[in-house]
Amino acid sequence: MRICRTPLIWCVSFIACFGAGIALILACGAEIDPYDYYVSFFHNDVQHQKEYRSFYYTSALYVYDETEPASEAEINAEEWSAYLGKEVSAADVLKAMYHLTPKADSLLQEGYLKTGDKLPDSLTNNSFLKALKRNSQAFKYYRFVKGAEKIANVASDYWNPKPIDTIALRVAGNAALKTALLEKDKFIQLRYYYQAQRLLHYGRAYSEALKIYNRYLVLTSSKSHIKGWSLALKAGELRHLKDSVQSAYLFSKVFSQYPERRIQAYINYKYLRGNNAAVIALAANNNEKAVIYAMDAFGNTDNNLQPLEKVYEIEPASPMVGLLLTRELNKLEEQFLTPYLYKKNRLTTANQYSKADADKDITLRNYMNKLSAFCKLVVKERKYPDYNMGALAIAYMAWMQGDNAGGFDELRTLSGESLSPAQNDQKQIIRLLLSAQGIQKLNDVNEGQLLPALQWLDGKVKAENKTSEYPYHDDHKFTNTARDFYQQILAPGYLRQGDSTRAALALLKSGSDYAINEFWETGLHSIQIARIIRWKKVPPTVPYLNFLVNKVGNFKLNYLYELLGTAYLREHQYAKAIIALKQVDPVELNKSPEDYYKGDPFIDRINDYPKVMRYGKTKGFNKLQFADAMNDLEQKIKTDAPNAPSYYYRYATGLYNTSHYGNAWYLISYNWSSMDFGRDYQYSYDADYVKTKNAEKYYLLARSLSSNEEFKAKCTFMAAKCHQKQLVMPNYGMDNYDALQKNYMQQLKGSDYFDELKTKYRKTAIFKKAVGECSYLKDYVLMGK
Repeated sequence: MRICRTPLIWCVSFIACFGAGIALILACGAEIDPYDYYVSFFHNDVQHQKEYRSFYYTSALYVYDETEPASEAEINAEEWSAYLGKEVSAADVLKAMYHLTPKADSLLQEGYLKTGDKLPDSLTNNSFLKALKRNSQAFKYYRFVKGAEKIANVASDYWNPKPIDTIALRVAGNAALKTALLEKDKFIQLRYYYQAQRLLHYGRAYSEALKIYNRYLVLTSSKSHIKGWSLALKAGELRHLKDSVQSAYLFSKVFSQYPERRIQAYINYKYLRGNNAAVIALAANNNEKAVIYAMDAFGNTDNNLQPLEKVYEIEPASPMVGLLLTRELNKLEEQFLTPYLYKKNRLTTANQYSKADADKDITLRNYMNKLSAFCKLVVKERKYPDYNMGALAIAYMAWMQGDNAGGFDELRTLSGESLSPAQNDQKQIIRLLLSAQGIQKLNDVNEGQLLPALQWLDGKVKAENKTSEYPYHDDHKFTNTARDFYQQILAPGYLRQGDSTRAALALLKSGSDYAINEFWETGLHSIQIARIIRWKKVPPTVPYLNFLVNKVGNFKLNYLYELLGTAYLREHQYAKAIIALKQVDPVELNKSPEDYYKGDPFIDRINDYPKVMRYGKTKGFNKLQFADAMNDLEQKIKTDAPNAPSYYYRYATGLYNTSHYGNAWYLISYNWSSMDFGRDYQYSYDADYVKTKNAEKYYLLARSLSSNEEFKAKCTFMAAKCHQKQLVMPNYGMDNYDALQKNYMQQLKGSDYFDELKTKYRKTAIFKKAVGECSYLKDYVLMGK
């Protein structure tokens, strides 16, 4: 008898699942990556403004990076080195001032600084400490500072907090002031004044500290950064003395002029939440006004062109222009591009927008048009030194809105322009995006047009990843660009035209483990995997395809043949599964799951839970053993007609147990999740894995060929279990969830199969057993349905 086979379902709808999967990357990680949570192709460091890196766009953090762009310690060390002479290295100053071990620090203070004893062994050759011996004023100051550290730099202990010794701080501050007034050396005197202000400030004598700044520090003629640190203290003192406007203004000056205190100044400025107009009124020039407008814009996640326009109007050469422009583009990537690609890549819902979605889309497109108009002004007037940023922004927004012609036109305006390496890289990325978007259907001809750009991007990724350590979390710009291009642009493009093989290769190029595992292990069919294996063995000669295939070399044949065998199991091609799985090393084949979790897929039970993996000394099956067993059943069905009912029943049970609900799901699925229970179709093998439709069919076929009432009752009950799994459980949060859930529960408790069991097989032993163990059947019988 010929076996009834289920046709292979080509999972076009998998594109919808793939799109949903991408959303999961953004929404369901253990913790959001604040530097990589939306699709981005416009690099935030195009202008390499590292000094303002902390103010790149991210809505997930207060500031993009908490590291000050300059080191206060290093600046101070350089000043001391210049003051003491070229024989004193800044590194030695840095060590003695900031990086002594507790033991060395103690020996230094109790010996060298107190009694004049020799330096500790670790500091014998320190050029700074040796030079202090030749400069009594500097030696005296250093000794004072080391002593003041004990009261000024008290370690914080959350569990054992100690009150600040304000009296000692004020005493030390007044001592510093007294010494400063007598000091003749201007370099040392400035530092004593600073220490006096600082110690009184920490001692909460804010008015006295402010007087020191106004009376002495502000009048001192010096380019030392000490002046900026004192200015920051003054800003804080004014805050405590309730002059928030003046305080905010001074913090903006510190922000602009002293990068070592930039983040600190910004945080204090934002904390004040001052009257913007009043702060602007204090600004001495347009540059100061531009900085204030920019500081107000930082941290704002809404689209806002006004600060950018205002900065450009009053100070068009300000670096804030490029910084704010890039922030607006990155906001558009988060708010427009990422949702747009998600909807587009889902296909099935691409044109299903809610009114709120449609309104937001229109609003953002209008905003892009306004931003593009501003960028055209920047390019036309050329007042901003990096005016080419405007053209890059226009071309990028044209791509986002599907205007390829406009995008290419804008890129052509950059011909002959002098672009920085980073700007030229950005230009190449935009050209790649426009080229890919302009291709309606990817084929051998136009794929070749993409190849040079993809090879260029590949080279950038390799250069970026030559070392494993980077100074910042997000310094993988080209790696992320390549990932997003392959994952969000190229792979969905292939899926839309039904080429899952190339889509899989594109995802492999993306380097995203999630995308690879989610698609390769759930979305590929045997014919596609077999083709990939052939390409691994004999690489294709077409240059583009050869480029796309090159990462397949990272996969071992063990994995690919196991993947192929699993696909054949899902497709019920057991003879072919045997051939494929025999290519896999037995050790690898038995590795997952562990023996404890391996099940006997031919166990039949009334209830699925608690799970029974196997009985007695029966061993669990691996994929090859299961393929052998199912193939053997197929052969017996053909050759042993009298026993066909029992073979069909065992065959159906094998299919049932490889489902989500069975004890051997691992034979056709690489993952198990409670979220799979009662869900709708998602993958091509869900007819078996979630819906158990084929198992139901074979249980009914077994029943139709038998005349044994007990056996027929058993087949009917198992078919009822299978049918139950085809009901879709409503998701919490759906409209009318309570009503849908109630209807779902009613459906679980009743079916035509239950009616047959009650009317036709009521006297059978299996019916009595099932009524005793299956609560749904029991409820059905007791309710008299």
